[in-house]
Amino acid sequence: MIDVGMKFFGPVRDIVKKDELTIQVPTPHNGEAAYEVLVAMYPELRPWKQSIRLAVNLEYVSFDHPLRSGDEVSFIPPVSGG
Repeated sequence: MIDVGMKFFGPVRDIVKKDELTIQVPTPHNGEAAYEVLVAMYPELRPWKQSIRLAVNLEYVSFDHPLRSGDEVSFIPPVSGG
């Protein structure tokens, strides 16, 4: 397991009720595994999978992107503006 810092925004933050959280990610250490850890903690996140983007260390990546201990991981919901 590795420890990664999570940051939350918008509706994802509303579900988690926190801005930040540190989680332990099991093997394989990737965005998908981190997402599954969060869904186990907050099942209401499952429907968001198709609409959120993953960012690691401030860069958008795919869910199969490998994670390292100490990475900053964000699940970013859709954004609209005007």
